[in-house]
Amino acid sequence: MLATACSRPQKEQTPEMFWPMPPAKPRIQFLDIIIGSIDVAEDGNMFSTLLFGEDIEASFMKPNFIAAKNGIIYITDITGIHVYDYKRKRYRLYGAGIIAGATGIDVDSEGNIYVAASYARKITILDKNGKLKKTITDVKNLSNMGGLFVDEKNGRFLVANTRKHRVEVFSLEGSHLFRFGTVGGGPGQMNFPYDVAVDGEGDILVLDSGNFRVQVFDGQGNYKWAFGSVGTAPGHFARPKSMALSSDGLLFVIDAAFGNFQIFNKRGAAFLAVGRTGVQIAEFMLPMGIAIDEKDKVYVV
Repeated sequence: MLATACSRPQKEQTPEMFWPMPPAKPRIQFLDIIIGSIDVAEDGNMFSTLLFGEDIEASFMKPNFIAAKNGIIYITDITGIHVYDYKRKRYRLYGAGIIAGATGIDVDSEGNIYVAASYARKITILDKNGKLKKTITDVKNLSNMGGLFVDEKNGRFLVANTRKHRVEVFSLEGSHLFRFGTVGGGPGQMNFPYDVAVDGEGDILVLDSGNFRVQVFDGQGNYKWAFGSVGTAPGHFARPKSMALSSDGLLFVIDAAFGNFQIFNKRGAAFLAVGRTGVQIAEFMLPMGIAIDEKDKVYVV
């Protein structure tokens, strides 16, 4: 597990941390923490001078969602998209001045970056170098979007249209295909959905945050089942913000109120909770986003 934070702990004092606690078999291990560009750049301040004109560290202002692929971490912020390349020890800031209010983000196998820009009410597609490829603005009532998921297997991407209480589905080229969901608390209805994902079976999972649940739909948006309810006990939700799927189909859900992420199977059985509210290592203060890469490393912002 890697995490981002707003205050820098002393890494040399970081203990080995595992979940669950012994004597149970460990499933999750804490690995690292990133504050800003200095934690990735090989020379300690790489690119900060190029970006900002002076020798300062590039750090977060209001981070939202996170994506990770091939050793590269992408974090949306009001300033743009922070890109941390662990392999090459590089930092970049993409979309500055182009993407206003970036929220949901995902990356395809070619490195193209798909970003929901809530303030501008548009979806932006960048190439792997951050160059603008396409802007989608012609969808009626596209507003206050949450998470975005690239479903490359089916040639499409999905975005949670949070304020409109529905999910929008597009082709990878940007054509609007269909939408599903209406406002409400019944089966298939949504109340401020914050995130969306597609599992290995092609089912669509929606984090129906205002209804404190996860809903499962088939690939065409037809309702199948739901799990979760409001509460403070394990398996319940209070302020669910984001979710991600592991390679074996487990669902990781971030909850800002609990300061943790919970791990579920597809039917909603809760296996483990990781983290708690706080500012120390492996503690979270209003966590917003979670991502899992192809090696099942978990990233939290």
